[in-house]
Amino acid sequence: MKIVSLNPIFEGVKQDSKIVYEKILCIECKTKIKHEVLVDISHNDCSDPNISFYYNYRILRCLNCESISYQTKSHDSYDVDPVGYDQSEDMIYQVNYLYKTFPLRDEETAFSKEFEKILPEEIYSTYEEVIVALNNKMPLLTGLGLRTLLEQIVKYFGHSDDLGEILNKFEHEGFISTKQRGLLDDIRYLGNDAAHRADSKTRKELVLHLKVLENLIQQLFVYYNLDQEEIRKIKSVGLKPSPRHPIPVVRETTQKRRPKKRL
Repeated sequence: MKIVSLNPIFEGVKQDSKIVYEKILCIECKTKIKHEVLVDISHNDCSDPNISFYYNYRILRCLNCESISYQTKSHDSYDVDPVGYDQSEDMIYQVNYLYKTFPLRDEETAFSKEFEKILPEEIYSTYEEVIVALNNKMPLLTGLGLRTLLEQIVKYFGHSDDLGEILNKFEHEGFISTKQRGLLDDIRYLGNDAAHRADSKTRKELVLHLKVLENLIQQLFVYYNLDQEEIRKIKSVGLKPSPRHPIPVVRETTQKRRPKKRL
């Protein structure tokens, strides 16, 4: 039986039959980048005659920021899939390796490198905590964090302690659409349900809510480019009109989402 690894996740370069670096997502650089392999240990467990196990452990150092990561790679003799035959008509199998990298990171929910540059420190700190909770499979904490992040973002620009009132003003003055307002309301209730009912959502739902907030960050901190002087004006005289429409008028036929609960 021949075993091969097709399209391996383990992206490395060999030198003198030894992998000297691997390309993985760096939790500090926020992108996929080469890591030097500092420690590389492998061993097989064949104590059971019916099944064998393979383990590989690595300590990696980012070539850019020098942050350290720990990675494991493993598989067993049954975790293979037939993919075809070689010239001798022997079956070729693909190995299904299991990879884990610590601290945990995920390409889908990787930290936005740009957000670190544009967000105030206290808001970016909350954003980081939300990502960590999501990557570590803590849905209740993620829900609470998303609700907190929404409140921090909105109250940074709005002159009110009432989150709903600020969102109403954002919608009325054209900073967010009616549909977007409904999505932000969902995040408000998401946090309340997590806090008061221990109601957690699926990872897919939480990722979608995170993307809604990331889009809001892009709108307020990048697209509208609101600086500190403008923020002071906003808090004293109200939000400025959006660039495209001076003061958009919401038609009576527009279907607005009515909150099911009060905060």
